[in-house]
Amino acid sequence: MQRHDNPFHDLWLTEILTPEEFVRMFSPQVALNASQLFATGNVVVRGTQGSGKSMLLNLLNTRTRIAYERAGVDYPGAEAVRPFISAGVHLIRAGASKVASRLAEQPEIRRRMWAATTFGDYINYCLVEDLLENLLYLASEQAANGALRSQIALDWNANTQADFVRRVALSEVWFGYLKHCTSVTDILAAVSARLTGYRGYFNFNHELDASIEQSKTAIAQPLLVIADALRSAHVVPNNALFFLRIDQHEELFALEQTTGTGSIFRQVINSALSARDGRVSFRIGTRHYSWNDNVQIWGSGAKLENMRDYVVIDLDETFRRRENARSGRAFDAFAEDVFRRRLLSTDFGTELTEDQKENPLFWVFGKTLTAAERACNIGLPTKPLVSIPPDWDPRWKSELEELWTSGERLHAKLGEVWLRQAAQQRAGVHRDRSLVEGHPWRGQKYWIKERNEAALVQLAGSAIQSLVWSGQRNVIDLSGFNILAFMSICRSIWAAWLRYVQPGDLAKLLGPPQIPESEQSIGIAEASKIWFDKLREGFDGDKRTTFVSALGTWFAKEIREDRSLSNPGHNGFSIMNREFARDCEMVRLVKSSRDQGDLIEVEHTTKSADQVPRTKWYLHPLLCPTFRIPFVRTKEPIYTNLAELEAVFRREQLGYQAGARRKSIGSPDQATLFGD
Repeated sequence: MQRHDNPFHDLWLTEILTPEEFVRMFSPQVALNASQLFATGNVVVRGTQGSGKSMLLNLLNTRTRIAYERAGVDYPGAEAVRPFISAGVHLIRAGASKVASRLAEQPEIRRRMWAATTFGDYINYCLVEDLLENLLYLASEQAANGALRSQIALDWNANTQADFVRRVALSEVWFGYLKHCTSVTDILAAVSARLTGYRGYFNFNHELDASIEQSKTAIAQPLLVIADALRSAHVVPNNALFFLRIDQHEELFALEQTTGTGSIFRQVINSALSARDGRVSFRIGTRHYSWNDNVQIWGSGAKLENMRDYVVIDLDETFRRRENARSGRAFDAFAEDVFRRRLLSTDFGTELTEDQKENPLFWVFGKTLTAAERACNIGLPTKPLVSIPPDWDPRWKSELEELWTSGERLHAKLGEVWLRQAAQQRAGVHRDRSLVEGHPWRGQKYWIKERNEAALVQLAGSAIQSLVWSGQRNVIDLSGFNILAFMSICRSIWAAWLRYVQPGDLAKLLGPPQIPESEQSIGIAEASKIWFDKLREGFDGDKRTTFVSALGTWFAKEIREDRSLSNPGHNGFSIMNREFARDCEMVRLVKSSRDQGDLIEVEHTTKSADQVPRTKWYLHPLLCPTFRIPFVRTKEPIYTNLAELEAVFRREQLGYQAGARRKSIGSPDQATLFGD
C-alpha cells in the first residue's frame, strides 16, 4: 500500500484477507480474554457489529493455523489443551436465507416441520463439506511439510482412509444417501452434489430430488458420525476436538422476521447445542438480539442453559471500560495494535521508528486537548461568550470578561455557571463583589470536572460552532470499545488529512503523518455522521434512527438550556428496572437499540431516596458529535419513565416544565458542593 493510500479504506479487511495476510493484520489482543474458544464445550461469541466476532472465529480455520506456523508467529490458541480440527459455515455466504424461498409451496400444516428439517440438513451438509475439505487439505500439507503435526498429527494412509469411509458410508444417519461411496472423494462428491441440488432448488431452477427429500439428516448427527469415524479409524488422536463454526447467526433472526416462521431456524441450531455431546462442539458467532430473544430447543419446550449447554464470550463486555478506571483498558491495547498493523501494511511501515511502533496512536493523533485548551478554540477573543444578567454586580461582569480575554475562557464560563446556580442566587453572591477576586469555583475540583464538557457544549452553541475533537484519547473513547467504530474514525481522519495535505509535503514525509487537530476534528465529525447514517442498515433501522435522533435532540436541548448546569449528566437516561421489565413497544425499542450498539447500557447506582434499582443508557459515543453533546458520563442521567420516552420518541410536546417533570418521576435532588 502506497503512502498516499488510506490504510483504513477497507474496514472489513480481515474478512477478505488470505491466511498469510490475516496473520499480519489480525490483532491477538482480541483473543487474550477468549481462552474458552479453544476449550471443550459449546461457545457463543457475542457482540455488536464490528466487535471482532468473525475475526475470532477465523482463528480456528485450518488454513489460518498453518499460515501462523509457516510465518513463525505464535498462534493465539497455541496453549489449547487438546488437539483440534475445525470446520465452519458462514450463513450469509452459504445462502442460508434461501432455505425459506420455497416455503410457501408447502402445505401450511407441515410448513414449519419442512423448514426445520430442510434447514438442518442443509447446514449439516455445508459443515460436512467444509470438514472433509479441511481434513484433506491438512493431510496433504502434513504429507508435504508436516504442517501442524505438533498440534494434531493425522494418520492418513490407505488403511485408515478405507476404515473411515466404511464407517461413514454405512452409518444409518445418512438414510442410505452415501451407501454407494467407496472413497473420501466419493463422499465429498456426493455431499457437494447434494448442496448443488439444494441451491438449484432454492433458486427455482428445478424441483428437489427425491433422494434428498427422503434422506434428510438431523442437525449435528452427521458431524458426530464423522468425528467418531475419524477417531475410531485412528486418523486423528482419540482426544481430538472438533469445532464447528456457525458465523453470522443473526442472519437467522432476520430470516425469521421476514418469513413469519417464529424462531424455527435458531431453535434448530439450539437443538444441536442442547445435546451436550463432547464428540463435537459448536462455535456460534452472533449479535446480542439474535441470541437473547430465543434459546428454545426445536421440538421441545425446554430452553438452553447458560454455563451448561454453552458459555458466552461477550466481546462488548470484554472491552468495555468500567467506571472504575483501575479495571484496565483492554480496548486501548486492542486499538493500538490494530492501528500499528495497518500502518505497517503501508509504505510507512518500513520507516517506523521504535518509538512510533510502540506508540503509533500518540504519534499520529497526539495528546487530546484539555477542556481549557478546547475552550480556546471556541469563539473570538474580542467577543466573550459569557452572559451576564444586568442585575449582577458589574465587578463580576468585568472579572469574567477579563478571564475570557486573558485566555481562561473555560473558567470564565464556569464562573458564570457557578453564579447562576440556585445556592449562589439564594445567597445573593452575584451581587457581592467581595468574592470576585477569590474565584470560589476554582477550588472545587470535582464540580469543575463534572461540568467541563457540558460547559464546552454551551460555549460551542453560543458561538454556533462544533466542538473540537482530537487526540489519541478522544479517538479511542469515541469508539465506544468497538473496533469497527475505531477504524471508521481513523479512516475519516486520514481521508480529511489527505484532502488538505499538499502533494509536495506528502512526498517529503518521512514515516507516518502527525495529523493536525483541525483535520482530526473534521474527520471525527464525518465519522459520526456516517455512523448515524448506518443506523438504518440494521434490523428495525428506520425506527431506531428516529429514536436515536429524538434522544440526541432531547439530550442536547437539556444541556444547552440548563444555564446553571445543575444537571450536567443529562446526556443519558435512567429507568426503573421493574418498569423496564414490561413487554411493550418502547422496551423492545430500547432493547433493540442496545443490542444493535446504538445505546450503551450501564448498571446504575441510583441516588434516589427510594433506592429502587435502575439501569441507565447513553448514546454510542461516536453518535455524540452529530448531536453536539458530551460522551462522558458525569453526575446523574435523566430520571425518566417509559411514558416520557414514548413522548420523546413521538416528538410530542411534553407540556410541562423540566423541573416539575423530574420531580414527578422521582428524580433525586442533585445536590452539589455548592448546595445546588
